[in-house]
Amino acid sequence: MDSNTPVSQYRCAMPGATKSRKPLTLRETFARNIRLQRVHDGMSQEKLADAAALDRAFVGTVERSERNISIDNVERLCDAVGVPAHELLDPDFPLRHGLDESLTRAPRNARSYPPERRSRRSRS
Repeated sequence: MDSNTPVSQYRCAMPGATKSRKPLTLRETFARNIRLQRVHDGMSQEKLADAAALDRAFVGTVERSERNISIDNVERLCDAVGVPAHELLDPDFPLRHGLDESLTRAPRNARSYPPERRSRRSRS
């Protein structure tokens, strides 16, 4: 990066974005791509967190681009989804891998919830 070039020039433009839309930062690009890859693989946040040895809430904050993630945790998440880090930082990742950007959740069978508890009223 040239020292005279503004940092904003290196921000990732979202595919199909209009000029009025602000380009994605690298953090936002990684967040979007890790979520899309996880959903494409049919993984829940809990399963991804387990595979990466991270907390599920942490994974959620990363996917919402609320956390400034360390390189070590980027590597853990990338290993868990089986995609190199440089690919998940690519703004064109969804297009190159044919991922549907409208999908935001893994299928219900991929999410593990505790068994439903009966309400107290039904016990009487």
